[in-house]
Amino acid sequence: MRKLWWWLPVVVMLSACRKDTVGEGPEAGTEGGQTVARLEGEAVAGPDGDGPYTVTKAKLDAYVGYQRKMLEVYGSLMRGLQDMGPLMDAGTPKALEAARSGLKLIERKAQAETDARTAAGLTTDEVNRIAEVVTTVISQRQMGRTLQYEEELKKLEALQARMPAEQQQELAPQVESMRREVDAFQMLPEARREFGDANVDVVLTREADLTKNYQDMLKAFAGVRH
Repeated sequence: MRKLWWWLPVVVMLSACRKDTVGEGPEAGTEGGQTVARLEGEAVAGPDGDGPYTVTKAKLDAYVGYQRKMLEVYGSLMRGLQDMGPLMDAGTPKALEAARSGLKLIERKAQAETDARTAAGLTTDEVNRIAEVVTTVISQRQMGRTLQYEEELKKLEALQARMPAEQQQELAPQVESMRREVDAFQMLPEARREFGDANVDVVLTREADLTKNYQDMLKAFAGVRH
């Protein structure tokens, strides 16, 4: 799950649609190829093919803005595809027109993504490299909050404190194990080993905004209207 991109469900869907309906062009050999590599779990190489990518504060700020723009694009796209669903399922004479509209939506999505990236001053490679760090950090932090390990640890420690000394010792390994889990979600040791302390720390400076974007994108995938 470590390399699951924050836009992965839409990328999978749209990559398939464009491959089947739009045909192969210059974009299919570049960005499309990178998408395949990401889905297979392959690390995205930098411009020179090696070395760690440094996420600067300026690049991260630009990426946060890029995410917000793409949220609008994906939200509009998902709503459009949902609206076409009944027509396609019903097999009415409007089905062909609905299919054409779907292709237009996909084409507009591709252009909107390019426009958002250009407006943010980011290259495709930069978006991919920043997304890798951001997704790993934010998804792990979000999982920690979802599992509520910190709250469970507090309850376990309170229970331990009320026990006789002998039972406290028996419970100690479980408390220590839970404490390690909490520390892992708070300190993110795996992400730090993979991306470096500096990259993780700079992402955490925008944790609130990036978490909101993460949650809003999940809602967009689910077709929740804001």
